[in-house]
Amino acid sequence: MEEKNPLLQVVDLSVDFRLDRKTSLHAVRHVSFDLYKGETLGIVGESGCGKSVTCMSILQLNPARRTRYPSGQILFDGKDLLHMTPKQLRPIRGNEIAMVFQEPMTAMNPLFSIGDQLMEALRVHNPRMEKSEAYERSLEAVRRVKIPNPERILKTYPFALSGGMRQRAMIAMAMITRPKLLICDEPTTALDVTIQAQVLDLMNELKHEIGTSIIFITHDLGVISEMADRVLIMYGGRVCEEADVDELFTKPRHPYTVGLIDSHPNPEYDGDRLKVIPGSVPTLRDMPAGCPFNNRCAYASDTCRDVFPDFEEAESGHTVACHNWRQALQKGGAAR
Repeated sequence: MEEKNPLLQVVDLSVDFRLDRKTSLHAVRHVSFDLYKGETLGIVGESGCGKSVTCMSILQLNPARRTRYPSGQILFDGKDLLHMTPKQLRPIRGNEIAMVFQEPMTAMNPLFSIGDQLMEALRVHNPRMEKSEAYERSLEAVRRVKIPNPERILKTYPFALSGGMRQRAMIAMAMITRPKLLICDEPTTALDVTIQAQVLDLMNELKHEIGTSIIFITHDLGVISEMADRVLIMYGGRVCEEADVDELFTKPRHPYTVGLIDSHPNPEYDGDRLKVIPGSVPTLRDMPAGCPFNNRCAYASDTCRDVFPDFEEAESGHTVACHNWRQALQKGGAAR
């Protein structure tokens, strides 16, 4: 059987933020992954690990004047997005690739109604579309995300909606052009548990209905277990493990992945103190040489402090970047 081609390929992506003429911060280093049609890829890691920077690079949404890309390609349907001009990207942004941000109040224009913003998303990419058609499609988009009284909502301004309603409106805006790829940057962080579950169910429904691929960025392993087909674990601007979601939760290999899973309550949680990963995440200014996790890892060796490890295949489709994952596995530090 012939292998299908990826919808998106991120190849050896590195991202620097320039502070001044002499100083740059290395935010992301040598990140690679593929995304296939209809697939959900979860990207997990603590704050500052490079999740959002990686995904903002796909649409060149990082600050243009201060961002540099020392290496990498971002191939979408075979086209390299990383080296496109803003004019070349315009037909792709919001049309073929859409994004749902963490806080909809900062992503939506407070001076325009929900309806105006939905219709603008359509007419920017379809200038010949009649206003009446754009209105009907906006109405249908609001109905699809299960917002009650859609006619009234289209006339409403963002500040008048609850957090959950605003996030639904953002999802409607992102999906109205039926994009091939939806990037979700922690879209449920500010929502209560009930609304969060509703939003996740909604996104899964839309994915199956439209066939959209999803990149889901979060630090919440519970969300990832519900949403993702495959998972990428990031730390210190690097990918340290990649696997199918079931494989990752049952057979984590990297000590950092094990620490994340152990620090999260499971259904058999008995109320004892949860395990913690010792130490804290290094800042970009103080990132250690070699593996960025070496100063928090119980299995770190001199090699870990000098050289970032190559990726190894622990199982079919399960890769890990760790010099000592086998030793950790033998000692019970990377197994369930």
